[in-house]
Amino acid sequence: MSLAASYAPAPLAGCVVLVVDGTTGIGRAITARLCAAGAAVAVVGAGHPGRGDDAATNAAFLCKELAGIGHVALPYQVDAEDTEAVAGLPGQISADIGPVSASIVVVPRCGASDRLVETFHAVSSAVALALPAGAPHIEVDPGAPAAAHAARCDDQPARSAVERLVAALSRTPDRRRSA
Repeated sequence: MSLAASYAPAPLAGCVVLVVDGTTGIGRAITARLCAAGAAVAVVGAGHPGRGDDAATNAAFLCKELAGIGHVALPYQVDAEDTEAVAGLPGQISADIGPVSASIVVVPRCGASDRLVETFHAVSSAVALALPAGAPHIEVDPGAPAAAHAARCDDQPARSAVERLVAALSRTPDRRRSA
């Protein structure tokens, strides 16, 4: 078998994926899986009241770590309560990396208040509306009934989200590639 025949490009090569709250927990696992699948990832640290760490610093450190192993990931930060800034993310990312092919928003659940969960559902809606037409959007909510069972299985929510995204992008080949 020739080398060319055995080479298969990464399923997300050429895609730019925006991941909100992609710096810790499930979001970090999703970010790593997207990079491994060939995507350029815009890692958005979502600052919010009650967060015990610095979202922007987390995003920068994660992106540096990913770049160190040959992946493309750029850090971004947004205040989760600033809907206008959230809606501007796809445009900002398009100017920096290229057109956003898809997005994933992770809804925080570990000790999160109902208000924070609602805020992230609003973030998810704002991101989805700001995406280019036809770009897939996935909301990962570990507290939702279907996801609650999956969350008990180690990396299942991250694996499932990335598999769903790959499937959605394969159905819309004109939206898959950023270049």
